[in-house]
Amino acid sequence: MEATKIITPVIPVQNRAIVQPQPQQQAAINTVLARLVNLSVSALRAESLQKAGNIIVNQIHTIVKAERVVIVPLKDKDRILCISGDLEPSQDNSFAQAAQEIRKAFGKESEPKVISKETLPQDLNAHNAEKVLEAMGGTQLLWMLVPPPHGKSPMYALWLERWENRPWTEEEIKLLSHATVFFGHALVPREKAKKTAKARLKLWLTMGIIFLGMFFPIPARITAPVQIMPDHPYYVFAPFDGTIESLAVKPGEKIKKGDLIFRYDTRMLEKRLEEAQRGSLAVALAELARLEGAAYSEEEARARIPVQKLEVERRKSEVTFLQQQMGMSEVRSEAEGVVVLDDPDALIGASVQTGELVMSIADPKQTKLRIMVPVSDAGWIKEGSAAVAWLDSDPMRSIYAKVNRIGFDVRMSDKHIPSILVEAEWEKKESANAMPGARGTARIDGPKVSIGLYFFRKPLMLLRTVIGI
Repeated sequence: MEATKIITPVIPVQNRAIVQPQPQQQAAINTVLARLVNLSVSALRAESLQKAGNIIVNQIHTIVKAERVVIVPLKDKDRILCISGDLEPSQDNSFAQAAQEIRKAFGKESEPKVISKETLPQDLNAHNAEKVLEAMGGTQLLWMLVPPPHGKSPMYALWLERWENRPWTEEEIKLLSHATVFFGHALVPREKAKKTAKARLKLWLTMGIIFLGMFFPIPARITAPVQIMPDHPYYVFAPFDGTIESLAVKPGEKIKKGDLIFRYDTRMLEKRLEEAQRGSLAVALAELARLEGAAYSEEEARARIPVQKLEVERRKSEVTFLQQQMGMSEVRSEAEGVVVLDDPDALIGASVQTGELVMSIADPKQTKLRIMVPVSDAGWIKEGSAAVAWLDSDPMRSIYAKVNRIGFDVRMSDKHIPSILVEAEWEKKESANAMPGARGTARIDGPKVSIGLYFFRKPLMLLRTVIGI
């Protein structure tokens, strides 16, 4: 009996069995995907393209490890859009030039490209890029284009570095390829949100209120520099020509009548007086004595005596004049008050002429305000206008006055502004007791004008000057 063969059919295996990941691997995958979604949402919600780029380069390390991340524009004149750890990347350093060289070489590569010093084309002549790839123990640069939405041409590329020649895995490159799809939607210019009807209504109401407020009347107030000046001071003039040797007073010093103010240099006077006494006068007296002795026998001598007497008197007058000048070489005050003097050092050694003003002595109880008002504001000031002054020495104290004189001549102020001199008198006598020479700021109240005219008057004046309307 023949043995029966049992043929077992062979079923071909068409598909391999799918290996399910382990629980730990599945948890890691879920974590990476959650981080990718979080990064993409943050970039998409960014207020501007620049902020979206900063979010990408500074948070991409949550899904892949990279030491440095850069977003490189492909068509813009800037070489770097964003770089990790730097809010304002430089466009002129060697790294930016390296980005320019890599962009020029691989800007049209549609597939991700891992670049190292060994894979860099030799004919590229990219010295800066070579230095970047040589640094940090060898750099593995991953270059991939960021696909834009709606099928447009790529505008940016992603630059990721790993140092010490650590390689990029195929899984990481695939993950980043998926991530760049979201990044492409985030790296687009933002459109400004349209204003709602309520916002437009609020804007029009605000503009209407501002427009109507322009017609609200307010007093025109002019602010200008002010200086306390003596009222009817005693002026000290030079009594004769000469050179001032020294000053005996200081600016602001209180002096009494008869106090020494300054001295002349008397060396030339002393020399001239000695020459006049011992020379000219002595010779004239000797000649007169000789003529008087010879007058008994000589008729010519008797005739010359009257002329010689006149010569003696002239020489005596010269000596007397020099003695009077010596007596006036020490100039003393003829009034009591405070010394008003701008620059005392400029007087020492200065030559003065007869009648030249040297200084003034003011009574502190008799002062006035001198206000240098710009010419553009002078039209609003009238005699009797109220004024308020704040001195630099006491800025918290308000001193009230009234305008009593308005000048007509245009002068240059200390700030080189064409101005009109305006004087004001104190409203209260006790306010006049201010130190002459003190400076500060004054405000003069003018007529009431609209707010619009008050604030836009000077721009309109400038516009009229430029355009001629």
